[in-house]
Amino acid sequence: MRRRLAEITTAFLRDLTGRWGFTRRARLKLRDLVARSGPPRWEAARDDLSFRYLRGDGIEIGALNMPLRVPPSARVRYVDHASADELREIYAWELHIHGWPLVPPDVVDDGERLRKFEDESLDFVIANHMLEHVEDPIGALHHFLRVLRPGGILFLTLPDARRTFDGRRPRTTVEHLMGDHREGPEVSRREHYEEWARIIESLPEEQVPARVEAFATERPRHHFHVWELDTFLEFLIALQPPADLEAAQATEKEFAVILRKNPGKRWPEPG
Repeated sequence: MRRRLAEITTAFLRDLTGRWGFTRRARLKLRDLVARSGPPRWEAARDDLSFRYLRGDGIEIGALNMPLRVPPSARVRYVDHASADELREIYAWELHIHGWPLVPPDVVDDGERLRKFEDESLDFVIANHMLEHVEDPIGALHHFLRVLRPGGILFLTLPDARRTFDGRRPRTTVEHLMGDHREGPEVSRREHYEEWARIIESLPEEQVPARVEAFATERPRHHFHVWELDTFLEFLIALQPPADLEAAQATEKEFAVILRKNPGKRWPEPG
């Protein structure tokens, strides 16, 4: 009787945990769920990278109402191009849509140049969904890395063009970025405006010139440059900044790139 009871118990446990048992079915279900879930959520990816890499004293540029969550060991000052009252007026629509409160800036400064920050004075710089709005991304990266101490972290996220309204736009080439930096963004500004009018706003060709003139007066907050993770990494490889690539991750709507300033490297001499 005892032997029979032991055999029944063993068979039950084998069915529960064996190849075709409950645990096996649960694993298959979980694998199927993960396979269908796609890339990781952007919030989770940001949190993971932030808690892995950010320590000490740093800044976040243009946080507006979506500041990055950082670990207790990171102390952040917020930098923006205008005061809190001005930002509430400029970004009234964005603040209304999201319904989240504005983070008042601690420092009013040009986020592309960071003139109020000394060289090698910060442990990290955060710039989320900023670089695509910058007409000279190479110049901005120079200043981001300038203010970092040796070993400091540059935390970047950018929209993945495949998953935004930029999907039909051509990806920004390395040659275009080099030209904007070398010759000044004025040489390609009109081209950007025309592309926006034609592709994003789908205006008929006869209306494009007038729209471009309006853009030139308004100076809108367009995405001047368009990337996917692969094309952004191609840009960094060509640029050869004095930094090491620590992490690169694509999510369901954006991608993140983590760079660590390397004091043993220098910007390449202009060719």
